[in-house]
Amino acid sequence: MLLCAGAPALAQSDSDLQQLLISASQRSQLAYNPSGPYVLDVDFVAQTNVPERGHMTLKWEANDRWWRQTDLGDFHQVEVKNGEWHYTSRNASFTALRVTDLIELLQFAYGATRLTARKEKHRTENGVEMNCIEVDHKGLPEGSHEICLRTGSNDILLDNLQFSPNVQRRAQFSDYFDFGAHRYPRKLELIEDSSKVITANVVNLQSAPFDESLLAPPSGAVARRECGGMKHAMPIKSFNFQRPLSADKRIGGTVAVTVTVQTDGTVSDVQFEETAGQMLDAVTLKALRSAKFAPSMCGSEPVVSDFIVRVDFAAH
Repeated sequence: MLLCAGAPALAQSDSDLQQLLISASQRSQLAYNPSGPYVLDVDFVAQTNVPERGHMTLKWEANDRWWRQTDLGDFHQVEVKNGEWHYTSRNASFTALRVTDLIELLQFAYGATRLTARKEKHRTENGVEMNCIEVDHKGLPEGSHEICLRTGSNDILLDNLQFSPNVQRRAQFSDYFDFGAHRYPRKLELIEDSSKVITANVVNLQSAPFDESLLAPPSGAVARRECGGMKHAMPIKSFNFQRPLSADKRIGGTVAVTVTVQTDGTVSDVQFEETAGQMLDAVTLKALRSAKFAPSMCGSEPVVSDFIVRVDFAAH
């Protein structure tokens, strides 16, 4: 609950704000200037149809050399990154949506260095003083994205993204601890539209030797090439997620789908991870199946890639 909202703090220059954001981000990035290989264990609860418990283990040596296992309910997945190749073995067609959300939540600080700071405000939430930095977010109006740092320590506490008046994604981080030159939160939460969808707790983070045998591709794994400086697939024109004129506008919801884009830019597979009813699902499927993309590129070579599309249909 917001307790009070104050006037802007003492003004800082844009360059000072940008450096503050970058420093806070780099300090929470475990892969930034690491002291050596490490193991990270996380227990989590994710809201699917019902709350489900899960566990993730990451064994990391470098950004292009790591092994990760994630279990959520009946879902099981093992990933290996070895050089430019990413191998995924799982007991389902696609990675569960909440597993993707969890990975993004644990890597919360990675994207902040690419954001542009605009202005800063000081406020207190739940008795905690913080400096909230408004950042530019492509495609969204001013004031839609803010990152809040704890006053004094500059730990990242909130990453708040407002897609529309009714659609919000809020990531929260607390109980920071020191790990080498880094600081990392023990508790991480993801809230969508006032509903808590992931609660994650770090149960182990320690330096540990890396077992080279983990880099062997798992049997039957899907292989994707992911190079440094990779350009990700982009639609050639905007999607048309237009509901039929005859459709009941009182019906709304969010549809989330995993999409595979082939090297020629065509969509080969669409898998629903979150649905909003037959009519809205059909609108989403039609738009994506007819879409044409510029494929992901490793240098001059097109590569197959997977990504998640979330579509919000507002009720009126």
